[in-house]
Amino acid sequence: MLLVCVIWALMFCYAPMWGWYLAFVKYKPGHPIFSSAFVGWNNFYRFLVTSMDFVRVIRNTLVVNIGSLAISMPMEIALAIVIYELRFKVFKRVVQTISYLPFFISWVIIGGIFFQFLSMNGVINSLLINAGLIKEPILFLGLPGMSWPILISTRVWKELGYSTIVYLGAMGAIDPGLYEAAYVDGAGRWKRIWHVTLPALIPTISVLLILAAGSLINGAFDQVYVFQNTANLATCDTIDTMVYRVGLQNGDYSYATAVGIFNSVCSFILLISVNTIVRRINGRSLI
Repeated sequence: MLLVCVIWALMFCYAPMWGWYLAFVKYKPGHPIFSSAFVGWNNFYRFLVTSMDFVRVIRNTLVVNIGSLAISMPMEIALAIVIYELRFKVFKRVVQTISYLPFFISWVIIGGIFFQFLSMNGVINSLLINAGLIKEPILFLGLPGMSWPILISTRVWKELGYSTIVYLGAMGAIDPGLYEAAYVDGAGRWKRIWHVTLPALIPTISVLLILAAGSLINGAFDQVYVFQNTANLATCDTIDTMVYRVGLQNGDYSYATAVGIFNSVCSFILLISVNTIVRRINGRSLI
């Protein structure tokens, strides 16, 4: 049974890695790959040293990903605790269902919804004008300074409920005897949450943090590409959208491959680093 999974991983995850050879040659579309001129590390040097895009895309990628993680993780834990503490089962199921439904909506549809909300004639501008806070409508999606808040808030909203399910599953495995013992000792609801629930969630939080660390350098292409335009490109251009633009639109496959390799290596380093930190804190490795 495991052999099928191994074959699938070899075919679709490892076999395509031969394409990394493109990063070390000057490939021209339509010409044989292995007859292209070998340029060594020039494409990496071009991105890391001479390119004006490096600082911009790294900054945008890290700000959006770290900002989303810093806001979403506490909110996910808080929402999971609130749902877990609800006593009315029907209401609990309704809240849980409503919270994780956005996860299954495509970013294209979400982009269309927020375009309507944030447009010049959208709901947000109408509310601000009627409240007397502004006199002229604001083009939110055209302001570079609004890109980060929009990307962070939409990602938190979309993924909040789905991640909460993981924490709810971990809470379901907590021994009820611990809550009973805390109650007998005079601990109120908040103290039971602080001394029983949260410590029991530490292993789950550690695993999710490690998994999130591996994607901190990824650009969330589908989300960013939907909200990206020429007006906000300075703050809404990440590594993934840059690879798409340089590789598929401009045809510079060698340079795009080098950027992709850099992305993968950074993700691997982040994953190992966070796992090492967690291992030193918890005393055991989680991956």
